[in-house]
Amino acid sequence: MPIILVADDSLSVRKVAERMLTEAGLEVVLAANGEEAMSVASSKKPDLVIADVIMPDKSGFEVCAYIRAQAVLTNTPVLLVSGFVDDEVTRQAEACKADGVIKKPFQGAMLRERVMELLASRKAPAAPAAVAAPELVLEMPAIEMPAIEMPAVAAPEPAIALHVPPPSPAPAPVAMAAPTAPVAMPALQLAGEVRTLQETIQRLEGRIAEQGKGLVHLEQQMQTLQGAGGGGQQVEALQKRLAEQESRNAQLEQSIQASRESAAQAITLVQKLEARLAELEPAVASAKQLLHALAEFARQTIIKP
Repeated sequence: MPIILVADDSLSVRKVAERMLTEAGLEVVLAANGEEAMSVASSKKPDLVIADVIMPDKSGFEVCAYIRAQAVLTNTPVLLVSGFVDDEVTRQAEACKADGVIKKPFQGAMLRERVMELLASRKAPAAPAAVAAPELVLEMPAIEMPAIEMPAVAAPEPAIALHVPPPSPAPAPVAMAAPTAPVAMPALQLAGEVRTLQETIQRLEGRIAEQGKGLVHLEQQMQTLQGAGGGGQQVEALQKRLAEQESRNAQLEQSIQASRESAAQAITLVQKLEARLAELEPAVASAKQLLHALAEFARQTIIKP
């Protein structure tokens, strides 16, 4: 029986994957982080590894690189999973020679079918062919960095000719408006989006905590029925409810992960905007000095008899 190693820091995701693969007649071993995944892979020699991209200690990319570096494991298929898939995730997956990336939450039998496909390809005779690029699905809105336009400062003309009639009184000094920074507002808007994403993460974590209590209660009920020799239908009904609750928890945790990654992208954009503002400050200061010099020159020329 093929052995599948599932590495994910989410208990709900591990449970959902274990149930799907066990129903397909596969043996499943679990790991809660990247370090544990490497240790289990070395001892169990699995036929396929499923690893979450983001884990507390070692990432899925590092787990895949470790598998490829071991002589006895180097040909083991590695399937990465992520709640957020973009060009950077694709690039890193290709760099560590993963066999594919699928998006969480898993849709229907997608995970089981992909695993069976990789197992079948491993058993087939090797043929010299290029490794197919992983199929990726990205359905998250991209955050576009706002355009930053640096204000152009015109140089003064070589000579200024002013003709003032002698009897005319000296005019009042002309107030010159300083240029304004056009990029401050987009940075503030991005910071607001980051706060909104962080609030969404807090709400989702609260829902997971509430549903976790429900899972514990269901498990206790099922254990009580099993210990008392309760009816098989009641146990099956509780098992079904428990599986549905675990699936909902897994989807919530994947939503949290996707929100965290979006927040990280927004924070990066804010930092880039702040850096660009810092670059613009000398130019704005120079423009103010030039405008001040032009105003002073105009006043002295006009007031001079």
